Amino acid sequence: MCRNRVRGERGISLIEVMVALSILTTVLLSLTGLMWQMGRHSRISGAVTQRTAALESASSQALSLSWDSLPQIVGCQADTTPQLAYTLCYELQTLTSQLREVRVIVVPTSPATLVSDTITVHRTKPRLISPLNTL
Repeated sequence: MCRNRVRGERGISLIEVMVALSILTTVLLSLTGLMWQMGRHSRISGAVTQRTAALESASSQALSLSWDSLPQIVGCQADTTPQLAYTLCYELQTLTSQLREVRVIVVPTSPATLVSDTITVHRTKPRLISPLNTL
């Protein structure tokens, strides 16, 4: 089973093993930096998603409230979630007697890299009589 070595044939030397290990170490270290950067971007992306979800939820609330209840939501409140701590603010501006503008502002407080985001919702006063009931 054991084959005879041909003259001049040798095994792997210690220097060749060390060179291969140094090349492997260099490649793995460069990939470590890349993986760290990808993890950081992934955390920021998750926080942006949470901020957008909070903004959409708050704007849906502003859309679902009755016309007379809109002034009651004005103000700010702090909220903390596992991924994003933020302050949610509502501002109300009456443009005409039939039109109000609700501004929803989300200001992240935990990841300092995120900026605030704003949505503006225009609400019109509902008609007392439906134009479809002309009978």
